[in-house]
Parts: sequence; C-alpha cells; structure tokens
Amino acid sequence: MNAHYSFAIVGAGPAGTTCANALLRGGASSVALIDRARFPRDKICGDGIGPGVIAILEALELGDILKGHARVGQMAMTSPLGGRMTLNAAEITRASPLGYVISRTILDHALLTAALDRGSTDMTGWSLETATRSGNRWALTLAETGTGETQTITADVLIGADGATSRVRRLLGQRLNHDKHTAIAVRIMATARSPLPARQELNFVEGVPVPGYGWIFCTGSETVNVGIGCDVPAFKAEKKHLKQILEIYKAFLPDPLSYDETTCHSSLLPLASEMPQLAFPAQSAALIGDAASMINPATGEGIFYGMEAGLQLGRRLAGTKNGAGDIQTALTAYERQFRRTFSDHFRGNLILRNTIQRPQLMERMVRACAKDSDLCCDYIEYMMGNESGVGSKPLYRLALSTLVA
Repeated sequence: MNAHYSFAIVGAGPAGTTCANALLRGGASSVALIDRARFPRDKICGDGIGPGVIAILEALELGDILKGHARVGQMAMTSPLGGRMTLNAAEITRASPLGYVISRTILDHALLTAALDRGSTDMTGWSLETATRSGNRWALTLAETGTGETQTITADVLIGADGATSRVRRLLGQRLNHDKHTAIAVRIMATARSPLPARQELNFVEGVPVPGYGWIFCTGSETVNVGIGCDVPAFKAEKKHLKQILEIYKAFLPDPLSYDETTCHSSLLPLASEMPQLAFPAQSAALIGDAASMINPATGEGIFYGMEAGLQLGRRLAGTKNGAGDIQTALTAYERQFRRTFSDHFRGNLILRNTIQRPQLMERMVRACAKDSDLCCDYIEYMMGNESGVGSKPLYRLALSTLVA
C-alpha cells in the first residue's frame, strides 16, 4: 500500500526544511521531505546569512544552530573606480545588519535534522520523477538516487522547493526564467594560512561581467568562500568560461589562499524580477525558494526569502483543519502576503542593480557609505532583505542620502 502524507515537500534545502519545521510546529500530521541528494551535501552559495535568517531560526526555536559560529565583524565593498567602504561591527550603533558565514553543508543539514526530529519522513536520496493530481490527491513517483528503484506516494498538498530548475514548477505549468532574469555564479572554497576574522567582502572589479561582482566570505576560521556572480546575458557576452573569470577575480584578492579545485562549481540563480505564480489553490500546490525565483536581483541573496516563504506557507497550512477549501484559502493568503511584503522590495533592488552598473554612480554610493555608517547599514538592509530593512527606507531616500553625503 502506498504511503500517504498531508504534505509532500520536494527539496530539502532551507526553504523546504523551514516549511517542514513550521508545519510540524503548527500541528501538521504528516510531512514527507523529498530530495535527490543525501545529506549532508554541498551547495553552491556564498554561505552568508543575515539577521532575517537569524530571526526565522529563533521563531522556529532553532537558534542553537548558530552556536559555535562567529558573527561577521566586518563588511567591505569596493567599486570598479577604486572606492572602498568598510563597516565594522564596533561602529554600528543600532541593530546590526551583519550576520554569519556558515557552510550550506552545515546549515542545510542542521535544518533537515531538526525537521526529521520533529516528525518529517526522510525521503532524501529520492528524486521526483512524475507528479499527477487525481481527485483531491497528488500521486508522486520517486526514484532512489543510487539504485533507480521506484515507489509511489500520495499527498494532499505538493510544495515545490526544488531549486532553480524545479521539476515541480514545470509540472505546474510554469516555465523557467528567461536568461534576462537569471544570474549565474561560480564558487570555490579556499584555506587561509591562519584563521581570518569572520567578514564579508563584495568587489565590483574590472574583469567581472556587469552587472556582477566577486565575493570573499570568511567564516572566522581558515575556511574562505570565494566566488563571482553575474547576469547570464552579461556572462554570455563576455565569451569566457566562468573559471576564466574566476581566475581574473582571484588575482585581484590580496590574501594568499590555497584553493580546493574540487569545490569549484557553478549554479543558476533565477531572479525575482520574473517570479512565477506562487500558489495554486485549485491544485493544492505551492512554490517557495529558488523554485519560485525568490532571489534578490541586486545581490543574488536567496536564503532569507526562501526561508521566509517557507515559514509563511508552513504556518498558514499548519492551521488548515477543514479540508480542501481551507487549504485553498491558506495558499491564496500565502501568495498575497509574500507579494505584498516583497514585490516593491524586489522591484527597488532591480532599479538599484541597473543604477550601479554605471561606475561613477557605484563609486559615489561606496564613498558615501564609507563616510556614513548609518547609510551603509541602510544599504545593506535594503539589498539583503533582512526583516527590518524591507520597505522601511525607500530607495529614493537612500539615493538622496547618497547625494548629500
């Protein structure tokens, strides 16, 4: 007999596991977490998380995940014309916009473990092959990653959290993002000669396609995360391999690092400038995280938005007690709330991204932030989407502050 679940979540990254944790804390009866990978597993990312993620972890009573990790003490940024700003934690006189640099191998596994401890059924190591809806149920055919063995499960609600090339998204009739609304990133892990303080640095430098930037994120130990991200059209116009562009960026970095070439991998980032439909009430389905293109078009940040969507959706669905109609109402409310919270925010970040493509404007912003730590905090909050920064200070106010700085 096939197993049946109230909720089937495809994708056990931060969005999917946050949703599972929220569902189970809210009293959901059965949750299946499905992912083709077995955990712990690596994930191509800059590994930075901000205060918005911290708040979500605390809301889920998972703040202990951060114990033993060093909080970021400095954020720096350079412009292509040589301007540089540095924000030190000691200079901040308000709630800090700085967070942590934590390997996704560690973070994702911790979130998954918490969801399993709370009662999720572990179906990691199984990939979704097909999903069809009949009556009021979804039937999902899964294949075991190693052996190809198949099984079928059923679920009342299907949630797609399965990344940039989401199969669930396509099964729901939503095409993937156009190149114009997609970025690409390449990341490599490195080791420093001695421990480096926890810090994040973004560099807009010659040789990295525009719009795009390079990063170097230090965890607080010898481990360093280095990478570049840029829009797909800009990358294609460059006519260079990603690894060639990464080599150009590595030559810019002053610190001697030992790079682990086996960790050099790339990933696509579907940007929120082309979000698909998020909720499908008639089909009892929803999309969250990268599967829903919840990635900031200015920064490439996606963890916070995916986790926030998972939290919102999980809380709403956990309270459904009255059958399909109640589920449809919760799904509709989820999409309405997420768009109300973030649509203007994503639109503003797209404008900001297009604005700072001009080197002179980027230089002015960086130099203004170098002189005013409060303005620097405002920009970080605006670009990272951390809870307090969404909608609190419109882009035009930041622009005015920059002009008069």
